[in-house]
Amino acid sequence: GLRVVLPIVVGQLLRNFVGRAEEFVKRHKKHFKKAQEYCLVFIVYTVFCKTFLNGSDGVRVSDVLLTMALVLGLLTFLMGLAWISLKLLFRSEPKLQAM
Repeated sequence: GLRVVLPIVVGQLLRNFVGRAEEFVKRHKKHFKKAQEYCLVFIVYTVFCKTFLNGSDGVRVSDVLLTMALVLGLLTFLMGLAWISLKLLFRSEPKLQAM
């Protein structure tokens, strides 16, 4: 909770109330992007470790398989819906135009 929310709140406060902070972030955007990725990996890793440290006695194999099947089914449905929507909205073939 707090590990995720606190940096967001501090970032928004800095962004909105310290004018030079936004310029600084724009100049060093590449470094901030890399730090953001590392922080996200750290958060996911710590949650993963805590899950297995506390034990997963309540999880059955059937629960995992059911979750995987539901995710696969939902993904397939949404991809099919996107494909059908694309075909309905853009019926004509795209034309190559060079300027």
